[in-house]
Amino acid sequence: MDAYQRFLDFFEMHNKERLDGLDDSYFAAMSPDERARAFEFLLEKVEAGGSEESVHGLFRANAVRATESVKALLESGRLRPRAEIAAAWNLCRTGADVPVLPVFIKGMSSADSEARTNAAYYVPVDPLTDEVKAAFEKMIRTETEQLARIHAVNGLLSGCGVSKESVGKSTFLEIYRGLHSADMRAKQAAFERLDAIRQTMN
Repeated sequence: MDAYQRFLDFFEMHNKERLDGLDDSYFAAMSPDERARAFEFLLEKVEAGGSEESVHGLFRANAVRATESVKALLESGRLRPRAEIAAAWNLCRTGADVPVLPVFIKGMSSADSEARTNAAYYVPVDPLTDEVKAAFEKMIRTETEQLARIHAVNGLLSGCGVSKESVGKSTFLEIYRGLHSADMRAKQAAFERLDAIRQTMN
C-alpha cells in the first residue's frame, strides 16, 4: 500500500481505530507530490470548519504552508472550537505573529468540554497573564468535567511557579487539594495562597 492510500484509509477508520491519531508516520514515507495532495485534502477539511486531527495533520504535512492558511482561517472565525484550539497551539509552536491567548481563553469557556480540556492543557502559561489566570480560576470554580479541571489546576500551578520542588511537598499538596475541593471557601483560600506565593517570587 502506498503512503498516500494509507493516509486516505485513515479517514475510513472509526472510534478506537483512530485513537493513535494522524501521526507523523502517515507523512514520513510520502513523496513530495503525495504530501502536497495530502495537504490539499486536509486543507479542504479545515476550510469547512476542521477538527483537531485535521489541523494537526495539516501542520504535519507542511508546517510552512499551514501557518499562513490556518492563521487566516483562525482570524476569520471559520473554525470549530476544537479546531481553533489546535490551530492556536500549532501557530504558537511555529512562532506565527498572531494573538492566540484570546483563542485559548475563549476555548476555556466553550460549551464543548473537549475544547475546554484542550484549551486548559495547551494555553501558554509562561508568563502567566492576568487574563489566563482569571480563566483558569473560573474553570476551577465551575468545571464539571474532571480532566478539564485537572488541566486547569495544573496550568494555574505551573503558571504560578508552584511545584513540590518550589514550595515543598506539604504546601503543594494543601494548595492542590484546595483547588480540587468541592468547598468554594477552600478553593478561594488556595487562590489566595497562590497569589501570596507569586508575590514573593516576583
